[in-house]
Amino acid sequence: MKIAVSKVLESCRDVGLEVEMEPSSHDPTIERIAAVQSCAPGDLVFADSPKLLDIALARAPSAIVLSRKLRAKLGALPPGIVILVTPTVPLAHAFIKQRFAARDFAEADWSGPIHPSAVVHESAVLDTTVVVEPLAVIGRGVRIGKGARIMSGAVVEHDAQIGSGTVVHPSAVVGYRCRIGADCVIGPGSIIGAEGFGFAQDATGRSHPIPQTGIVVLEDRVRLGAGNCIDRATYGETRIGAGTKFDNLCHVAHNVEIGEDCLLTAMFCVAGSSRIGRRVMASGQTGIIDHMNVCDDAVLVHRAGVVKDIDAPGVYAGLPTQPLEDYLRNTAALRKGAELRKRISDLEIRIESAAVPEPKNEA
Repeated sequence: MKIAVSKVLESCRDVGLEVEMEPSSHDPTIERIAAVQSCAPGDLVFADSPKLLDIALARAPSAIVLSRKLRAKLGALPPGIVILVTPTVPLAHAFIKQRFAARDFAEADWSGPIHPSAVVHESAVLDTTVVVEPLAVIGRGVRIGKGARIMSGAVVEHDAQIGSGTVVHPSAVVGYRCRIGADCVIGPGSIIGAEGFGFAQDATGRSHPIPQTGIVVLEDRVRLGAGNCIDRATYGETRIGAGTKFDNLCHVAHNVEIGEDCLLTAMFCVAGSSRIGRRVMASGQTGIIDHMNVCDDAVLVHRAGVVKDIDAPGVYAGLPTQPLEDYLRNTAALRKGAELRKRISDLEIRIESAAVPEPKNEA
């Protein structure tokens, strides 16, 4: 990339991001966006702590994006460095890198929009801008919107719908009749619309499958990492709200509903028919049993295990989940459990040894 800092500013303003360049006599050309630790002249970097700023100043990149608070603590600048000031450095990082240094899928350079080795059913309706990479399979009645990309080895089963700008990564599967919104990301190896886990047992304990014939709906801007599995509903829908992001190796069971703008990290697992609100955050290995309700703005940490409804926003931890302050106090007490047990045992021995025996009856 080669772009003037002033052009970066124009791009930020186009998306409503507040970034201002301090007065400067020059408008340097940015050749790459770099990590602070490896930056050099010609680079643009982001520094949101005094430590990172010190490293950046020592390496002299062409431009540094700083928070207002950090800029207020900074004195005179070394010559040749342009300062960009923003109230939200992480958001500036996201928007600027998306615009100028995100992955360029066109670098794969496959021949034509639809590779000759791909299999596309004659009834499928693909916008002329859709790219289908080698060995992908597009089934009967599929509809795919403008600018979508189906990458190598991915499978889109019959009657599925995929919105504009969505990327389905290699070896992912979009199951039959499932609906994917616009600007979604389906990570490598992720499965949307796998058979839900539903069985009935007879008198001998043998399990008999209950066909899972519903669908999965991903609303706009949903991101699935690698190796996710979103099960189709028994009837109706398993639904993921707009803007929700999944890390790698997450599982969502049949009939689950997850609200908008949730952040769910690795090995998150939710069992059937649970309802999760909006803006819920979950750290790694969070588990939610079936038929639970988790309210908006709940935060689940420390391998939280949800076994009863969470009705109030806040931070919850542990199994069973409890408010974080209670969890920390109880965990601290548990660490002293062996010591407390020994003290109680010592006290019991002292009490027994101090006991006065009853006088004998000589009558």
